[in-house]
Formats: sequence, C-alpha cells, structure tokens
Amino acid sequence: MEQADQLANTLPPLTENGAVAIAIFVGTLYCFLGYRTLKFIVCMTGFILAGGMAAALGGYFGQGNPWTMLIAGAVGGLCGAAALVFVYKLGLFMLGMLATALAAHMILLGRPESWIVFAVFGAGVVGGLLAVALEKTIVILATSTIGAWFTVCGLGYFLVGPDLLDIMQDPLELGRDRSIVAACWATLAVAGVLAQFATNRVKREVVVKSAS
Repeated sequence: MEQADQLANTLPPLTENGAVAIAIFVGTLYCFLGYRTLKFIVCMTGFILAGGMAAALGGYFGQGNPWTMLIAGAVGGLCGAAALVFVYKLGLFMLGMLATALAAHMILLGRPESWIVFAVFGAGVVGGLLAVALEKTIVILATSTIGAWFTVCGLGYFLVGPDLLDIMQDPLELGRDRSIVAACWATLAVAGVLAQFATNRVKREVVVKSAS
C-alpha cells in the first residue's frame, strides 16, 4: 500500500486520472460484457495478475521507484496476457481465482486471525476450479464481480481522491465508509450479472430462431 501511495504521489495528475479512467472503462466492460468478450477478458486478466506481480517485484528490487514499477508491470502484464490467450483453461482458472480471492479478501480484510491468508487462497482455488467446470455461469459471476470492483474503486477515487486507499483499509463494519463501498460494489455486481444473463439469453434466442 505504501508503494501505491508513492506511485500516486509521483505520477502527474493527468497520467493518474487517465489510468483511473481506463480502470473504470475496463471494469464496465468486465461487469456488463464479460462473457460476450471472454477472450479479451481472459487476456486482460492475465495482464492484471502478471502485471501486478511484476510491478510488486519491480518496486521491491527497484527500491520503490514508481517508474520501475510501471515498466515492470507493463512488461509482466503483456507476458501474462499472451500466456493466458494461448492456454485458455488456465485463463478461465485465473479469472475465477481472481474474482473469488478478491471477494474473500475484501470481506475478511482487517481481521487479525492468522488463517485469513489461507482462506483467501483457498477461496481463489475453489473459484478457479469452478470456472473451469461451470464456464458460463462462473465466468459471468466472476467478470461482474471484478468489473464492479474496478468501476466502484475508480469512481470512488474521482469522488474522494487518494483517501479511498485509507478507507479500503478499514474493517468491514456497518455504518463505516468501507461498508458503503462494499454495498455499491455488490449492487453493481448484481446488476452486471443480471445484464449478462439477459443479453446472453437474448443472443441464444436469436440464434435458435435463425436456425429454425
């Protein structure tokens, strides 16, 4: 989190705002068109996961230099995107893992128990396996969850600024600011799920009518 704060303080405001705007766009795409643009979503998931890990390693070995983190994140993200495009099932697994691990992390964040990290990892593995076994349903749930998170965080950043990072560290309790963020996230995720199921149902009906 300290690296994220340093990166936010170092980048020019225009670059920072542009990155947040891109996050909102990608989040909206994930949330409402995730299954219909699945190949692109798998590609973006590889970019996010590998890019995030590469940026963290770049920050560690580069002593927190934000530009090293950006370059490492971009290179790692491109490699991750290419890898998941060529290994489709792995891409589905990573998509499901990202969504369930994100949800578990945000629910359990702030708790002192030592088993939290294992619970988040376990939730991610279960979500990944379900995404491979039940592709359509889990992909729709996963993309809506991830997309809603990016969108809500992006909009929240424009509304409250960098203080959003501090809000997200608060325990999840009713009446606190993070509970409001969580409620917005859940509402948008449900809207995304309903929209995706509705649009895919309409698409299937059109195909059936055309075939008949």
